[in-house]
Amino acid sequence: MKVLLIPCGIGMGHTSRTVALGRKFAENGDEVLFASYGSGFQTLNDHSDFDVVKLPEIKFYGSSGELNLKYTARKSIDAPFIFLKSIYHESRIIKEFNPDVVVSDSHYSVPITCKVLGIPCVLVSNDICPDFKEVYPNDRTMDYLENGLQRFIKDVSKLCQSIIIPDIQNSWDISPQIRDRVNFTGPILKMNTETMDSKEELRRRFGFEKSEKIVMVTVGGSEFGNKLIDLSCQAAPDLACDRLILVTGPQITIDHEESSSRIICKKYLEDMMEWMKLSDLMVSLAGHTTCMEIASLGIPSVLIPIENHPEQLKNAMNMRKYGIARVENMENLNSKNLSNTINQALDDVDLKEGSSTTQKIFSQYNGTANALKIISGCAGRNNY
Repeated sequence: MKVLLIPCGIGMGHTSRTVALGRKFAENGDEVLFASYGSGFQTLNDHSDFDVVKLPEIKFYGSSGELNLKYTARKSIDAPFIFLKSIYHESRIIKEFNPDVVVSDSHYSVPITCKVLGIPCVLVSNDICPDFKEVYPNDRTMDYLENGLQRFIKDVSKLCQSIIIPDIQNSWDISPQIRDRVNFTGPILKMNTETMDSKEELRRRFGFEKSEKIVMVTVGGSEFGNKLIDLSCQAAPDLACDRLILVTGPQITIDHEESSSRIICKKYLEDMMEWMKLSDLMVSLAGHTTCMEIASLGIPSVLIPIENHPEQLKNAMNMRKYGIARVENMENLNSKNLSNTINQALDDVDLKEGSSTTQKIFSQYNGTANALKIISGCAGRNNY
């Protein structure tokens, strides 16, 4: 079977999910090709063995730590041209590769291209009903944008054979018009949490002591993580931990670039989930894939969603509802309140209990295996 995977290239979460799927297809002897742009393309090109084709760039705008949707909308006056350009490139790739099925992770031109070419398409998305009300209350312009996006995504979703929500059952609201093709598979992860080494074994393997308090900060692949990584470096002297692990993606540079015995800087981690599991606390933006990894591993966390980012805000609120995360506001964040929050979270018994309970809920799912079966079925195969 030939599988074409096209993840949204903003950040690293979409790419991480599709790499998890691509590896399983490749292990089964299937031929896999990727196409993406931005951080997604760079990550695939630099840190994977898969062939990857570059697609036209799509950008979101804002300052460090803040997404500016209004400015993004104004700057996207050429969006229809970029959209058509993407469809053109996608159609060329599909005609040349001739896949049995195409998997689109939140890249919404792909279902249209596939429908025109008569190729089965599976959409992977954790937010198919964008909601801006929490971020922009009483803003008519954003109301129009929200309504337009919701209609567009709903119509595009109808073109797909199946829609995969990589989360637990009923975690997101689904429009009645597309509910019949939606599958809550559970998180799509690079590693099976049931077969991973224990925390103690991982620490031994990576050279850490069993008794050490370890905090891990990860900020994804876009420039929106710059503020959090800078504040983490500033807060480091006041943190009540033995080790601080700082992990960034391809578009972020750490000022504190030299690793030391206490502060460990990593540009990219292929075995990210193992480093997460050996840590006592995760500090992160609130990307969906990272939240799913934290929940599946049962790690207490401090989440700081990108300012004015509706999806990240919803992700963070869900994690707080599960009892696995403290949530801080990026706008008001400084090094002092960040260090205080981290130190309090390290000793928070309720957070540890909530994390354990959440992990048991998420352990009932094998999202990667479930997604493989759905995708294979859409391609007319049932060998998973």
